[in-house]
Amino acid sequence: MTDRESSATGMIRLEEEWRMLQQQTSAEVRARLARIVLAQAPRIVEEFYGVLQQDGEVNQLVPDALVQSRLATTLRDWLLALFPGDEAPDFYTMAATQATVGGIHARINLQVAHVNRAWRQLGARLQAAIILEGGAPDETLVAMLRLLNGTLNMAFELMASAYTRDNRRAAKSEEAYRLFSLGQNLSQEREAQRAAIAEWTQSVLFRITTQHGTGRRVPLWQSEFGLWLTHRGSVIFDGIAELDQVRDAIDDIDNTILPHLANEGANAPEMLLRLQGRISEVKALLGECFGAATRIEGGHDPLTRMLNRRFMDTILARELTLVRKTDKRLTVLMIDIDNFKRINDRYGHAAGDTVLALCARAVMDAVRISDFVFRYGGEEFLLALVETSEAEALGMAERLRAAIGDLQIPLGDGELVRVTASVGLAEYKGHPDYLRLVKAADEALYRAKQNGRDRIETAG
Repeated sequence: MTDRESSATGMIRLEEEWRMLQQQTSAEVRARLARIVLAQAPRIVEEFYGVLQQDGEVNQLVPDALVQSRLATTLRDWLLALFPGDEAPDFYTMAATQATVGGIHARINLQVAHVNRAWRQLGARLQAAIILEGGAPDETLVAMLRLLNGTLNMAFELMASAYTRDNRRAAKSEEAYRLFSLGQNLSQEREAQRAAIAEWTQSVLFRITTQHGTGRRVPLWQSEFGLWLTHRGSVIFDGIAELDQVRDAIDDIDNTILPHLANEGANAPEMLLRLQGRISEVKALLGECFGAATRIEGGHDPLTRMLNRRFMDTILARELTLVRKTDKRLTVLMIDIDNFKRINDRYGHAAGDTVLALCARAVMDAVRISDFVFRYGGEEFLLALVETSEAEALGMAERLRAAIGDLQIPLGDGELVRVTASVGLAEYKGHPDYLRLVKAADEALYRAKQNGRDRIETAG
């Protein structure tokens, strides 16, 4: 079962449990529990972050200032949303919230074990408050405890599942970036894997046609090629559609074709033809995978020569960790070419590519070698300026805006086109989630475009 299938199965199971829990709970029980949660919320929030911050490493991720300014209110609102009192929360809304929380924890590297300790304290505090509730029949207390524990357990499972999924994705991205940094030779790797497939195929066909045993053979997944695809190829080809087709073809070879040949051997010519067809398919799809990986040239967007966005998470996470440890500065710029759609509509996409390539060159020529420049979207670039304050980044942003505005871009008919750029700027202010920093720069960019374009706006 794939990760996606496992996740879908888990969601169906949890939704069923959620529905049964809500059906067993009366409106009176929900209302009583909501009142208790509301009354206990200030103390629960204080204790939750108190437990978290007992660990010095976690205290760096969630310092007191951040708890006081933002996180305490967020946790309180989250509790009240889980136990609203009037009616049962929608399961998928709750699940989406928990997925967001888990994703944030993965991005800031806040371990599930740390959260679990604080989570247990939260549950224990509410359980004690329920037990001490006066004037409620025993069956009402039992129903409140059942609703409390069932809701918290499902919420934690959803959060932990999202954390694990996003952490695994981040690990894959980091490994991909490591391979890119090492300058892996994809052409050489392609030939090595084609040779490994050929060697496995010759071995299987030899045993079949010469009747050297009709018993168990080494499945393709367990061959040198299969092991490479599982542990390294899946990292290199992460996000490439043909990878799943390669996996499906190998599953067919291992689970259908080879077992049949183990019994029939060379007496199953149609199955031998099917084997050869599947092997040819694997080779062709593998070529497509390598082609797609080569097109990003080990991590660079081929048109702009900027870093591919797939490495943004890994790099920004590392940079924020470095900032927290060294107290250095980090500022993000989001740059958008103004009215780019008009260029594509009037002159065609080839002209649009020329504009993007020349604007990207102007940006790349202006930044330092230590900075990171990503192609963030169609005509958007994201810059991570290391050890750079907001004031220093403003100077860089102005130089970039001017450099793009000074370009005279030749199109195919000899016409020269000039473009402008809008810039959003955000300096790291202490929140451990790098996506908050990106969002702040994106919102500043939006204001720049709303306020007339060809200008710079900073995050509030």
